[in-house]
Amino acid sequence: MSSVIEEIKLRLNIVDIAGGYLKLEKAGGNFRACCPFHNERTPSFFISPARQTYHCFGCNRGGDVISFVEEIEGLDFQGALKVLADRAGVTLTREKVGARDEREAVYHVLDLATKFYEAVLPRFPEVVNYLKKRGVSDEMVKHFRVGFAPDEWRSLGDFLAKKGIPESVMERAGLIVRSPKGFYDRFRGRVMFPITDSSGRVIAFSGRILKEEAGKTLGASASAKYVNSPETEVFHKSRALFGFSQAKDAIRRADMCVLVEGQMDLILSHQAEVDNTVASSGTALTAEHLEMIKRFTKNLVLALDADKAGLSATHRAVELALDQEMSVRIAALPQGLDPADMVLKDPALWRKVIAESKHVIDFYLELLPELYADKNILREKISEIVIPFILHLRGALDQAHFVGKIAELMRIKEDPVWDEVKKRTRMVGVLRETEKLEHKTIPLARLTRLARVLEGAFLWQEGMKEPRIADIASYRAQFAKLLEGSPPQEEVLNNDELIFEAEVRFQGSDRFEDELKEILQSFAEEILREKFTKKMEELKQAEKEGNLQRAEEILIACQGISKELHTLTKNIL
Repeated sequence: MSSVIEEIKLRLNIVDIAGGYLKLEKAGGNFRACCPFHNERTPSFFISPARQTYHCFGCNRGGDVISFVEEIEGLDFQGALKVLADRAGVTLTREKVGARDEREAVYHVLDLATKFYEAVLPRFPEVVNYLKKRGVSDEMVKHFRVGFAPDEWRSLGDFLAKKGIPESVMERAGLIVRSPKGFYDRFRGRVMFPITDSSGRVIAFSGRILKEEAGKTLGASASAKYVNSPETEVFHKSRALFGFSQAKDAIRRADMCVLVEGQMDLILSHQAEVDNTVASSGTALTAEHLEMIKRFTKNLVLALDADKAGLSATHRAVELALDQEMSVRIAALPQGLDPADMVLKDPALWRKVIAESKHVIDFYLELLPELYADKNILREKISEIVIPFILHLRGALDQAHFVGKIAELMRIKEDPVWDEVKKRTRMVGVLRETEKLEHKTIPLARLTRLARVLEGAFLWQEGMKEPRIADIASYRAQFAKLLEGSPPQEEVLNNDELIFEAEVRFQGSDRFEDELKEILQSFAEEILREKFTKKMEELKQAEKEGNLQRAEEILIACQGISKELHTLTKNIL
């Protein structure tokens, strides 16, 4: 595997890879950009073509092309390798994956399940006809690996068992459910839509029951319209969007992401050549989803039902997107039609609706008067819905523009509108500043990832007859000391897995000791950031309780931690 890593790095230039995500500008012999990992207006993210590394002087993240893809795509090491191998035209090979890597075993069984569902689909003409009636082409069925789960208790489980897959792995992948009589398949009598991570690996499924008449034909049990995989070690619904791996390149090219709700909406949108579309699959849009999208574009188009329920369901999503300084537009769907219906009726109509999408505040200022004829109710709705959006706009000129539009619509002077904006601003001001600081912190998952890399490096060196670092015990002692002051870590994988990752990450590197020092430094910094986050939570609580003295004490502590972060030496030993 190490030779494969070397071949990938030889074929790919980190400048080209990063340039696919960032707008780079020349800075002497290096390149610079605004950091994709924290909000900033002045570029502090630098890429060294000579060293094939990157470093941000604002948030102190750094590494090579593999760690860059890990971070920006939100992938683990293997997922990042897959993305880069596909880009480089290199075939990844690894023996005895299931035995050496428990997490990889889950990916393996999910891919086997996908192949099973794909193979089963043609055996059920009723299901094939159902998909054709919904307008899904054979090409799209293959592209999204759509399949079918027979309405049988153990068809998938028995298939996987014959492949030598243990029940424990099936269960960890969310494919089976245990009962007093044994296990049974989680998905039965459903059209299966695989959900993938950014690299295209299957991480979960969404199973749609057929229409009632088709369900009766196939004997499918009456149940919820959709059943999704439970959260597993590889699937977290707050960080997964259906169709993201198929759409990400198109999102980058179009500099825009279209968000729909369902699987059929997404597939038919791609079929209509709007292939920069992703789907939330019935899950509320989260900040993590928006972070995924923002890596490729800051322009988001929401395709919503133009009714009161649709407005309510997306209100929080719009605020989250505006908070991340994204441009949010709304594609107004004709009453009673969803994207899939529109594509079936006329693909050009769907493309037209996307092209004519409007800024979210313009959309609401046009729609609300149609929904609420009573002027008093309209005024309340504008205060309830539109004014909060103005608060989440970060540009003063944008705020002034929409304040003027509200005043014109309500036929009043701007002063009362500004008074309402200022009143609400005072209410959320402290929370917004706190959120800004918290946004600069790194999730605990990153702390765990660094601990995993360090532990693997130590195990690798400690198992060598002639370690590449003579005083590896000193580094191990430093790591142990840092662990004493760190939050509890998620359980890492087995030693073989950690050693394997260390080998492929560091073998052949002539900077191994320097890299180890940098990772130790990053780990120390992340511990301080985590402390800072907890202090900010305490500050919120003190402010909520009106305990100004306690809030002042916590603020001083936060300043101390911040100073410690800035003065942390780069040469940790």
